[in-house]
Amino acid sequence: MATKEEIKQELTKADARLDEATKNLKTFEEGEDDGKWLKKLRRRLDEEEWKNEGQKKRWEDRVKKLEEKEKSLEEKERFWRGQVEGWGKKLCEFGGGEGNEQIA
Repeated sequence: MATKEEIKQELTKADARLDEATKNLKTFEEGEDDGKWLKKLRRRLDEEEWKNEGQKKRWEDRVKKLEEKEKSLEEKERFWRGQVEGWGKKLCEFGGGEGNEQIA
């Protein structure tokens, strides 16, 4: 069982981690070496702009790594968003109660 104050603390921590995860994802998406490069490589592969099979393979490998990184950042953001929502619901369960009340 947790007190209202403990839930507020957990919500604050989760909210900070969500902000960090959101910032990291945005940095990835807007970064020249990450998100923008991923989009360029995808387009170049779609348009078959490679010079030889070696270059094509390097581009495909880089796209795969960048997609994995992007997926990881999206999963972290989703996780922390869920944590914030969960702690927010628990806090709402207290309603207008006193700060030392506990919930199951």
